[in-house]
Amino acid sequence: MSYSFVGSTTSLIEGVEFILGKYPYYDRDSLTDTYSNTPYSVQMILESMKGIFEIGVLAKILLFDALIGNSDRHHSNWGITEKKGFLSLGNGVIPANALYLSPLYDNGSSLCSYINENDIETILRDKMKYESIINTKSKSAIGWKDIRPIRHLELIKNLSDEYYDETVYFVKNINEKVTVKSVKDILNTFNDNIISPKMKMLLKNFIIDRKNRIIEIYNLESEE
Repeated sequence: MSYSFVGSTTSLIEGVEFILGKYPYYDRDSLTDTYSNTPYSVQMILESMKGIFEIGVLAKILLFDALIGNSDRHHSNWGITEKKGFLSLGNGVIPANALYLSPLYDNGSSLCSYINENDIETILRDKMKYESIINTKSKSAIGWKDIRPIRHLELIKNLSDEYYDETVYFVKNINEKVTVKSVKDILNTFNDNIISPKMKMLLKNFIIDRKNRIIEIYNLESEE
């Protein structure tokens, strides 16, 4: 974890600034462009970010959020980092700032953060309650076209249907790196007083099951 990823040579431009540049009537509260009635969505972000990034970059956000169940990727919870630089030209230099997707931040609304410790055993036993946290109640803040909110896995299905070739690489990367062992190793770095054994069990199942559903959508075979 990092307190801040900006410094003297870098600055953060929040996503909402790019959206307002393309949609000046965008309402920050309703997450909708009041002129065109366009909701905050994958399509709105891509339209706002033309010339800066395309679907391959946005897919990293969408897949990460689907994996961890993040429900709060609103317009100010992602952005572009601008790094100051210079380009040598003849006998002098000219400013040449670089723009790239910032590290993802404010991920608190994820990883079963709202689950009460006393409910974990019941959730693990009850298929319907477990399914609700894996799928039915797991929704993305970023919509798809005019559908918002949308379930994470439904959003990933749409992503696969429309942009499979541009995004399958990232799913293969998740498939390779997110394993039972790697998840357990990370969870075990935390003392049981910080994350209880019951919560570690739930989180392990949660992440692995979500990963498996993502790779199923992409018709891949699990690396497990």
